[in-house]
Amino acid sequence: MIQIKLLTVLILVFLICRILIYNIVWGYWGGKKFFTEARKKELEAKQSEKRKVKIAPRFWGLVQEPIRIFIPLLFIIDGLVFRMGILYSPYLSFFSPFDIYLQIIGLIITFLGLIIYLIAGKTITKEVYSKATEERKMMTTGLYAYIRHPLYLSFILIPVGFLLITLNLLSLIYFMVFTISTNSIEECDREGKFTFVTKEVQCEEEHMKKIYGKDYEEYMEKTGRLLPKFKK
Repeated sequence: MIQIKLLTVLILVFLICRILIYNIVWGYWGGKKFFTEARKKELEAKQSEKRKVKIAPRFWGLVQEPIRIFIPLLFIIDGLVFRMGILYSPYLSFFSPFDIYLQIIGLIITFLGLIIYLIAGKTITKEVYSKATEERKMMTTGLYAYIRHPLYLSFILIPVGFLLITLNLLSLIYFMVFTISTNSIEECDREGKFTFVTKEVQCEEEHMKKIYGKDYEEYMEKTGRLLPKFKK
């Protein structure tokens, strides 16, 4: 029972941190007050366009964030409120209900993912999301000096870490809502289609090569895709 309480508290801390970071990145840094005038006009033009999107991908895009909150919340309610331990039973767990070594590794991975999400999110919202297409510059500083897609890396680290913390089958759904998207850029002909994060990365790189040409190809040679490239 003590282990369940401790694990539940860790999940609660994780959920609070993730919600705070999400709101800082998209609620504050991604707020309209940081938008350039050109970006505002660009978004207005896009909103006026009529685009057909299939119902299933559109629904998936809408429920992703609520599910990211709901699944950890289920563990918290089960462990702290009702104290039934249903979700912590061996029938829903990998290996055993508790494997302290895997859970410690998961904790480290999860919070590393949150830190990367916060740092990369600030860069993305201020240098890309808040600016019009023609105002954007190729990002090569900060985390981008080492890896080309730190934000996507966080989309993998956070759910993998959460999976190791809980060792629970329900966390596989949590992994899916982080790594499967429907919002790929139009230029790659992936918008409105279910896309795994690695496909999104490839898609984005092809698009960047079209925009920045040789500069981006040279940047690719110096950096790793999701992990730093070790110099020979």
